[in-house]
Amino acid sequence: MTKVFGIVGDPIDQVRSPSVFNALFRERNVDAVMVPLHVRPGDLAAALEGLRRVDNLGGLIITVPHKMAAASIAFKSSWRVSVAHAANAVRPVDDGWEADLFDGEGFARGMEAAGYVLRGKSCAIVGCGGAGAAIALALLERDIEQLCLWDSDGSRCESLAARLRPARDIEVAVRAPNDRDDIAINATPLGMDAGDPLPFRVEQLGSTAIVADVVMKPPKTRLLEVASQRGLRTQEGRHMLDNQVESIWEFFGLRR
Repeated sequence: MTKVFGIVGDPIDQVRSPSVFNALFRERNVDAVMVPLHVRPGDLAAALEGLRRVDNLGGLIITVPHKMAAASIAFKSSWRVSVAHAANAVRPVDDGWEADLFDGEGFARGMEAAGYVLRGKSCAIVGCGGAGAAIALALLERDIEQLCLWDSDGSRCESLAARLRPARDIEVAVRAPNDRDDIAINATPLGMDAGDPLPFRVEQLGSTAIVADVVMKPPKTRLLEVASQRGLRTQEGRHMLDNQVESIWEFFGLRR
C-alpha cells in the first residue's frame, strides 16, 4: 500500500518538502507520496486527530505556524522538542504522535556545508518561534561564543532565553542584531511576501557579517538581496531543508 506523508502549514504554497521527498521516493523506489496539507491556525489538533485514522499515513512535516502547537499535542517528544517547545516532524504511534525537531541541525549543517565556521561566533536570531528555537539549540551545541535573540513578542523571546541559558554556559542576550554579530539570522516568515518589511536592519551589521534566512520561497528574499547589495555574505533558506531531509527520512522509518 502506498505510504502517504504530508506537510502541514498555513500558508502552504511556499513549501519545498513535497518536491524534495517525492523525488527521493522515485529515486529510491519507495512506494510513497508527500502532499501539502493546508491547515488553518486553531485547527491543528482536529486535523491531527482525523489523520491518525488514516492507516497508511507515515508521518507529517510541520511548518509555520504550527510547530509549537504540534509540540504541545505530541505524546512522546525528543529532548530538542522539550527544550524548544516546538516540533517540525511528527509520526503516529500507538498512543498518539511522536515529535522531533530537525530545523536547527538542518540550518547548522547547511552553514557548515557552505564553509561557514560557527564555533566561537556571535550569532543573532530574529524570531523565537519553532525555527528560531531549533536553530538556537543547534548553535549552542556548536560552541558559539554569544547568542542574541529578538522577537516582536517580547515574552516569547524572554521565555526562550530562559530555557536556553541552562543548556550552555554562554551569554544569551535579548537584543536586535548589530555590528557585534558575526551571523544574523531571520527565523521569521517575513520575506515570503514581496511587501513584507525586513526582519532587521541590515545597515546595523558589520561589513564582515553573514546574513542567513529560513524563508525558502522566494529563494532570494529581499533581506538577502539587501545584504548582497551591501557586500555581505548570505545563506538561502533552502539549505535548512536540504540538510535535514535524511534525518526526517530516518525519523519516518523509511528504507533507503
